[in-house]
Amino acid sequence: MSNVDTRNEKPSPSPRSTVDSDAEGDVAEVESTADDTTGTASANEPAPARWRRPGVLLAVLLSVLVLGVAVFLTVQYLGLRSSESARAEAIGAATEFATNLSSYDFADLEGNFSGVTENATGRFAEQYTQVGANLTELIKQHKAVSEGTVLAAGAVEADDDHAVVLLFVDQTITNTNSPQPRVDRNRMRMTLVRQDGRWLVDDVKLL
Repeated sequence: MSNVDTRNEKPSPSPRSTVDSDAEGDVAEVESTADDTTGTASANEPAPARWRRPGVLLAVLLSVLVLGVAVFLTVQYLGLRSSESARAEAIGAATEFATNLSSYDFADLEGNFSGVTENATGRFAEQYTQVGANLTELIKQHKAVSEGTVLAAGAVEADDDHAVVLLFVDQTITNTNSPQPRVDRNRMRMTLVRQDGRWLVDDVKLL
């Protein structure tokens, strides 16, 4: 009986192993094809909405920011214009009031006084009337005439309803005791308030 050397012989694959190997190869090939198809489709199709949406939101936010800044600057500009307008009006009113306060004529004191009280708050009008009553006889007795001139005026404080104005006022005065005109130089601190759309003098102090 001869000996058969079986060491170099390889077992032949079973039919089941062959089928499983072929099936796995087919699956791998299908998956590879699917991956290629998916990659191609991802490269060709538009960006997903989740990538497009942040760009839209950013544009909206920038638009809102720009609009907010524009509104803020507009409000600031209008507020500045309003403040400057109020300041100019207050200085103009104070200049007129100072001229009226420092001007009088013994021949028309009633008209002089009413020109002041009509443009004053109730409190200041009452004070001025009391002072005027005490000076009326003295002014008439000496036939005094005064002409006031505002040389300069500037607002120390000013907003839409309140202002404080400093004024340099010259008074050129003549009377029976001083036939030659005498110039009195005055500095005034005038407080004004706006009531019913009008600037009214509320207080006057000589400095």
